[in-house]
Amino acid sequence: MRGTTALSAIPKASSSACYSPSSRSSPSSIRSIYPITRATSTPVPSRSLCSSHGTKLVAGSTHNRTYGGIRHHGHSASASSSTVGAVKPIPIPIPIPIPDIGPENTYDIVIIGGANAGLAFACALLAQPTIAASTRILLLEGSSLDKTRNWTGKGDWENRISSLTWENISWLESIGVWKHIEHGRSCPVEEMVIWANPSPSSFPTIHFPPLGHPMARMTENMNLQRALLRRIEEVGKGIVDIKEGARVSEMRLGEGERWVGLKVGEEWLKGSLVVGADGPNSPVRLFSGIEVYGHAYQTHAVVATLNHPPSPLYPNTTAFQRFLPTGPIAFLPLNEETSTMVWSTLPQHAKALKSLSSDALTSMINAGYQLPESALTKLTDQMVQHDQIGQPLSVDQINKIISASLLSSSGDSIPAEQPILPPTITSVHMPSVASFPLRLSHAEEYLGKRTALVGDAAHTIHPLAGQGLNQGLADVRVLAQTLENARKLGGDLGSKTSLADYPRERYPLNHLILSTTDKLHYIFRARNPIVDWFRGTGLEIINEISPLKKILMGGAGAVPSSTPSSSSASSPPSPARIATSRNQPQILSNGLTEAQRREFGRSHPEDSLADTAGWQKIAANSVEGWFTLKGVVGMAGGIAGGLLSEGMKRAAGALQKK
Repeated sequence: MRGTTALSAIPKASSSACYSPSSRSSPSSIRSIYPITRATSTPVPSRSLCSSHGTKLVAGSTHNRTYGGIRHHGHSASASSSTVGAVKPIPIPIPIPIPDIGPENTYDIVIIGGANAGLAFACALLAQPTIAASTRILLLEGSSLDKTRNWTGKGDWENRISSLTWENISWLESIGVWKHIEHGRSCPVEEMVIWANPSPSSFPTIHFPPLGHPMARMTENMNLQRALLRRIEEVGKGIVDIKEGARVSEMRLGEGERWVGLKVGEEWLKGSLVVGADGPNSPVRLFSGIEVYGHAYQTHAVVATLNHPPSPLYPNTTAFQRFLPTGPIAFLPLNEETSTMVWSTLPQHAKALKSLSSDALTSMINAGYQLPESALTKLTDQMVQHDQIGQPLSVDQINKIISASLLSSSGDSIPAEQPILPPTITSVHMPSVASFPLRLSHAEEYLGKRTALVGDAAHTIHPLAGQGLNQGLADVRVLAQTLENARKLGGDLGSKTSLADYPRERYPLNHLILSTTDKLHYIFRARNPIVDWFRGTGLEIINEISPLKKILMGGAGAVPSSTPSSSSASSPPSPARIATSRNQPQILSNGLTEAQRREFGRSHPEDSLADTAGWQKIAANSVEGWFTLKGVVGMAGGIAGGLLSEGMKRAAGALQKK
């Protein structure tokens, strides 16, 4: 919303966000943006741009302007009228003026999205004394929350399971949420084993030993969401209103850009600040005109619930992850006899895996953890070929291919020094089998005019490090503390000045995690002798240096922070902190240089996953191998620099506190 342009957004509906289409022209969901130029009373020409994602943008203006992150070049009305035989301009629909909104529909903070990030943000706000005592909060969710509210914690495991780090568990406990968790459906992760073995005679491994407390807990998303909802209902009466089945059909900046109007059904609401917790295709982000940078991976993640006998040697509290040329396969514990799998692999592999019978899929998963890479590659190639002709491999065929592959390369037999493997799978819960494409994305900024982004609306990440949900929880924790500080000082909750500490603290940390995870994905996937040597040597060195492993675990949230992340937001920056920040290249308000911000390239939701073959693939692999080798060195320097920078900030914060 810029200048005198009125912007009304009718965003795409989804099962997780609270939006619905208001157009009857198509049965599909439509998001329309209508810029209206008040400087002229004559309708100006418009044009329509339709993306493959089902989004319709209608724009017309006498100037070149950017709306919703897409640049439109308008044509002047005078030029159109002077053209002989010009097509008659199409009038742009003028939105009905926003009616007066009463105090019962006026809120300080409106949260859009009732999943993990939205519910957690409401709980974080309730834990802030000034906010809880003086602020009206509204949470809008497009679907019913009855499924979450009535979840019993019994029956089959959900396939949407997340790793909650010890740092975030400690925070959830401090704000009264963790007591509502169904603990029988949350499994501690005490140890972690990571390995990659491109050579059958080498098994470079990192073993993260027990810390005296769980590194993380594997918890169903439904379990966490029910706990968050129960906490809101426990202490949020009269503070947080929840509207379920409430879909926003229109959003506009109000008079003087002092509030945002939201049309929900037939009534209008307004909020000083709208927080987008509405997922990776966030309509709040579109409304704010915030661009996203990133790329799609040539990878889909296959998830499934696995059944296996209890181990006679050790409890099932160890997480395993093996890095393959197509992506990592992770084995994550749920209880003594159940675990969950996340297998990141090529799209055609994911499709073929989902086509297998229960017994055949069980054999393939065991092969994914146990077979040498050369034998596993032959097996997956056969699996894809059979799937393409509509004849998925049977268990007998899988066993024959494995036997033939091992016989043809006797040197690939599994040596005795192989790391500890997950227990052998006996069956797969087939209704839990699903897959989804993977994408890395990072919003250009977290703040718009009267808007803020948290969780997946601000960033998405490869699941290999299990950091997606944890980043979102850290976002809401810092944003809630920032709003508490602003309220204490009597500031405007929706102004960028009041919210500046939120992106200042979270953006560089999120970018460091995103960038590191992205580089790890390519480094561990690459297969050539030089990279194999660097990677194997690096794993073995890290495995032998316990302090370094503790630093890595601390960076991943396995160890509680000595100074809470909110501490830096709870007090003004000290001279030491200012001096520290001056030594860093901060060209942008989010703390990153232009090169860092654009490191991932442009990202559009409609981008498709390209397929490569032939000489192009060979050339790409060669180039990728070179850049991967460079990335090994660059990543090490980047991680060291990020850790040093964060350490200096925390030291300055501790000094200021004293």
